[in-house]
Amino acid sequence: MDITPRPSIADDSGHGGLQALISAGPARFVADEPVAAGGLDLGPTPHDLVAAGLAACTTMTLRLYAERKTWPLGAVHVEVIHARKAGDYPADTFTRRIRLGGELNEEQRQRLLEVAEMCPIHRLLTAGARIITEGVGEALVG
Repeated sequence: MDITPRPSIADDSGHGGLQALISAGPARFVADEPVAAGGLDLGPTPHDLVAAGLAACTTMTLRLYAERKTWPLGAVHVEVIHARKAGDYPADTFTRRIRLGGELNEEQRQRLLEVAEMCPIHRLLTAGARIITEGVGEALVG
């Protein structure tokens, strides 16, 4: 399914440090880095945002699948933890922990864990993506 692209935008906050003002869909928030990395810890890091995207997409994928199957899926809780270990390849690991509520049998629970592997963000992260960088317009002043 093709979806009309919506830009996600990051603007430097202009307050010094590493804060970025983010616009993603209808949401507006600050991204930052921890104090130890030179930020003020005012918002999620870029890696936090990727982990949150994986958690959100997993939750949505499981909900859609269960609804289509008319399975009694209750609350879905997905926790994603990012870790980076220099020297490993790949260096980044996302650990996903899924808790499924509802009156599901063991076969349904196992199938939903398999379906989590098909979430579009999971596929994007495991397959990789092409990134095209373009300079646009005139230089910003200020």
